[in-house]
Amino acid sequence: MNAQTALITGASSGIGFELARCFARDDYRVVLVARHLAELKEAARLLHQEFEEVEIVLLPFDLSHPETPAQLYAETTARGLQIDALVNDAGFGETGYFTDTDLATELAIIQVNAAALVQLTKLYLRDMVARNDGRILQVGSLASFTPSPCQAVYAATKAFVLSFTEAVQHELKQQKSAVTMTVLCPPPTDTNFFQVAHAENTRAANHTVSARTVAEEGYDALMEGDARSLPTMSAKVNFFTSLVLPDSMLATIMNSQLHAADK
Repeated sequence: MNAQTALITGASSGIGFELARCFARDDYRVVLVARHLAELKEAARLLHQEFEEVEIVLLPFDLSHPETPAQLYAETTARGLQIDALVNDAGFGETGYFTDTDLATELAIIQVNAAALVQLTKLYLRDMVARNDGRILQVGSLASFTPSPCQAVYAATKAFVLSFTEAVQHELKQQKSAVTMTVLCPPPTDTNFFQVAHAENTRAANHTVSARTVAEEGYDALMEGDARSLPTMSAKVNFFTSLVLPDSMLATIMNSQLHAADK
């Protein structure tokens, strides 16, 4: 069995779970991180049904707390787990006018989607660079490329993920490091994101791609050492559209996707 270890945040469902499947299929030990132990146990049960021999470590940590990333790193270090692949998938959003949405929720979005991602990247990347080996997958979004009214904070965190990742990618090249970092920018995906974000009745929620498709394309890009993954042709088309249209028009288009779906 391959002795390599992958740590995946947000691993109990959706894209994170499907990425864990990809690693398990390739004989990685998988370290699953999410808030609720019961959900992690169910994810582990499903993985063991498909991959009987996979070694699974369950770590229930809530990344909305600023101290959690350091605690998670300390836990994996104490267990002697060398993290060969880090996947920063944990994230969530909120829908509504910024003047009406809850500030505490939005600060938690920033903490999980951006601050925790930076902290975990810093902690594990230093180890990877020191041994000149490792891979990191940062999960962004098509929203990384455009302002998104009614999901202003969420989209801003995903723009941060894209900018941060591209800057560190350049630094790794300057350092002549063998460590690679990939940003995955999926289109609307069939996960529980829209339920959590209170956007389950929007047009975007009714036009999604499967989490498995997104995860498999992102995983392949990570293993190839690609800088970016845009799963599906529609995602690629939307990305190239973002390069030519002004932000004001892009914001209008994105806003229309968060209106109620036609009956």
